[in-house]
Parts: sequence; C-alpha cells; structure tokens
Amino acid sequence: MKIIVTGSLGNIGKPLTKALVQEGHQVIVITSKQAKKNEIEDLGAIASIGTIDDVAFLTKTFIGADAVYTMMPQFNSKMAEDPNFEARDEAKRLCTNYADAIKASGVKRVVHLSSIGAHLEKGNGLLAFHFYAEQILKQLPADIAITFMRPVGFYYNLFDFMDIIKGQGFLKGFVGKIMALRFYGLSGLLQGKNGLILSNYGGEDKMPWVSPKDIASAIAEELVLPANGIKVRYVASEELTCNQIASVIGEAIGKPYLKWGTISDKQMMSGLKQFNVPLHLANDITEMNASMRNGGILFNDYYQNKPVLGTVKMKDFAKDFAVVYNQK
Repeated sequence: MKIIVTGSLGNIGKPLTKALVQEGHQVIVITSKQAKKNEIEDLGAIASIGTIDDVAFLTKTFIGADAVYTMMPQFNSKMAEDPNFEARDEAKRLCTNYADAIKASGVKRVVHLSSIGAHLEKGNGLLAFHFYAEQILKQLPADIAITFMRPVGFYYNLFDFMDIIKGQGFLKGFVGKIMALRFYGLSGLLQGKNGLILSNYGGEDKMPWVSPKDIASAIAEELVLPANGIKVRYVASEELTCNQIASVIGEAIGKPYLKWGTISDKQMMSGLKQFNVPLHLANDITEMNASMRNGGILFNDYYQNKPVLGTVKMKDFAKDFAVVYNQK
C-alpha cells in the first residue's frame, strides 16, 4: 500500500513510519523541515517537504495514496506568540485543508489522530478543538472511510512535572511549557515541595494513560484494515490512580514517598493568572483538568468503548523518566 504520514517523525510518526516500512508499505512522510529528509529516507520512507497550510501541496502528495494518516500539529508556538490565539479556530482551518485535499486527491481511507474528550463540544476545556476537528472531517463524502483515533493522556507529559518533583518551585518557564503540553501535563502548579506533585486533579482519581508506541501500533493496524463509514477507536496503555502513578515514578527516581496532591480549581486559576497565562487559556486548562476528577465527563465515552490496553506500561515509561530526571 501507498500510505501518507503527516506529522513528520514525532513521538508517534517515527514508530509509525518504522512499522509501516517494515510491513512492506510505500510510506511518504510529510515534513515542513528539509533537515528531516535524510532521517526519513534512512528509515526507508520518502520525504515530502511542505506544510499542511498548503492545500495544493497536500493534494499533490495525497494523489494515488491508498490511505492517509492526518494529525493536528501542537499549537504551542502560536499560543506563546499570540495571547488571542484560538485553538478551535485553528483546528477548523487545518482540518478544512485536510478535507479539501482528501476530496481533491481521491483518497478513500483516512485515519485521523484525535483525542479523548473529542466527543464533547463543551466541558472538556482545551481539548474542545478536537471536537471541532472531527466535525469537519465527518463532513467528508460517505465513500471515504475515516477512523478517529482517540488516545488518552500521554505518558511523556509527566516529564513536565520534573521541576516541581525536584522541589524547585513552579515549573520553570511555565508559560512556554504549558503551551507545549497536550493533556495531563497541563497541571503542575504552586510552589513545589520535594516529593509532591500538585494539580487540580490527583490523589485517588483514576485515569487512563498511553504510550506513543501503542498509539503508533494502533494507527498502523487501522491504516491497513478494510473500513467503511466512520469509526472511533480509543487507545490506552494502562489505567492508574494519580497516587499509583506517583508511586511508580517515585520508585524509579529514588523517591518512593512521592505523592500526587490536589489543589482547588480556584487555586489552579490563581496560579495560571500569576504566570500571565491568558484568561481564556487558563479557563480551558482548569476546566479540562476538572473534567478528569472522579472519572469525570472526559472519560464517559472512553469507558463505554474501552479498548484492549496496550503493551507499554507505566513502569516501562518510568525507566525513561528516571534517565531524563537524573540528567537534569
């Protein structure tokens, strides 16, 4: 099969490309960076240099493809540059570009990286932009099969708790870091205490987490499966309480006493405002985190359509976390 992969060689794109090439597919990886060309070709794939802002480029690249994997870029740099940046509007614009290119190129199979919470228009805070992205793609002609991949919180977002775990106070460069996070990592707040994670969810709140490797494996499966119409597939690796997560990470870094404490929504908002996070973004972050508490509304659809859990567990990730933690 000829398969197009967007998102360059990121945390998902790289293992996905490797898997597809190993299965014998012709893989074309879209990247905006010329510097990635050699790395892509070293994996046995073909590099297509351009941006998803360019519909003509997308259309040309998609022509003749048996399947296309699409995803939203992280909006961190745009959020950092423009306090009025609205992720919902950007998601609509970029998914309209995808939809136009898909229709013009004749592609009939699409797998799109969405997110848990994409079933909600409201109440999911920052994740609402995935709802709008899905709505655009759902308007594609009926003969185009599309799977929406809805991963849960990424393990690697836990890296952004490092400073607060070290007792170094509020996350260093918080505004910059907060823009870079997609999910659960949008939380480290207030003054850090050695051996304590703080956020406006935590403690015995139980939630699913996922490794990008398990996401890539699920996407690779979906791209080659026969499909019709619209399908939703959740992806998760393990379900743990926040204190269980803290315990696993704590054991790995030599802090078995590590705990995950909670603060109120009001304290969350206060901390965000203190670090000059724009009000609309602060509201979105606080609402998103609140929707996770006590198996909140963010997880309703997930538990009704619960997937088989992946193979990469928190203890596996904790080893990587420890390596990075001890280098800093």
